[in-house]
Amino acid sequence: MDVRDSLNFHTYIEHSQSLLVAADCNLDLLKESFKNEPNDRIKSIGLFRSSKLLYAVSIELILKARGLFEERSSIKNGEIKSFNEYLNKWREKTNGHDFLKIIKKYNIEINEEDKSMLDEIAQFTSWAGRFPYPKNESTVIEMEKNGRNLGSIGLRYKVWANEFHKRQVYIMAG
Repeated sequence: MDVRDSLNFHTYIEHSQSLLVAADCNLDLLKESFKNEPNDRIKSIGLFRSSKLLYAVSIELILKARGLFEERSSIKNGEIKSFNEYLNKWREKTNGHDFLKIIKKYNIEINEEDKSMLDEIAQFTSWAGRFPYPKNESTVIEMEKNGRNLGSIGLRYKVWANEFHKRQVYIMAG
């Protein structure tokens, strides 16, 4: 049976790579903006959030590629016929952006740095890259009271995201 493009892990690797390249370029623009326009707050906020969003979605997609890779025999034999059927294997009652559930479902090995970085970027796939506040009212109240700490970004972030991506691709190439 031919594998549909929407279930082909190579499709998700490529899309993830394209967003990773865009995130790296965006981060370079952010660094340039800090240097050349240090007082342009709106530009800095936009480049910061969009860089983190691009990194987060790239990581989400490479992990979805890993899940599709792990399910490749179920896809080939027709047990999984659609992307929604694949999502239902792991997402439970979430929106499908909770890539930590993919890690758990497919026993994807991560180290302590991965865990820390994944925990930080997880909010960017669900809300922080797109909205000023999350849906959860108690979290909103806490953020209004104590400020919105959305982490940082820099070379360490870029290196980690690229290395994490390479490790996943290496496993799928093996």
